[in-house]
Amino acid sequence: MYRALFKFAVTTLTILSANLLTTHITEKLISYKWEVKPLRFTLISMAVITIVFYPLFIRLDEWLNKFSRRFVKAGHSLAGKYLGLIMMYLLGLFIMMYFYAKMWYNMNIITLILNGRFLSLF
Repeated sequence: MYRALFKFAVTTLTILSANLLTTHITEKLISYKWEVKPLRFTLISMAVITIVFYPLFIRLDEWLNKFSRRFVKAGHSLAGKYLGLIMMYLLGLFIMMYFYAKMWYNMNIITLILNGRFLSLF
């Protein structure tokens, strides 16, 4: 049971991290689209995405998987096997939620928690 939960936690955090990173890079690239003619920008962007993302995707899965495993295993030493896994998974989800909310809505979740407005946004 622990192995299945551990694999689920690592896979979830890896997917969310990879998506966050690639979305951030893509948004930065797209922010320049009004400076170049549309079809030229499209071809340049496709080339840049291929050149940047191909090696990144090859290594990203490996790096994020290792990081997620270490992150989740750190909870084992803090609070025991199952409780540590759940605790670190929830912390990882909170960290991902912070970065996604910052990227999508330009919101700082920490400030919302301190102001007592966090739960009103659910």
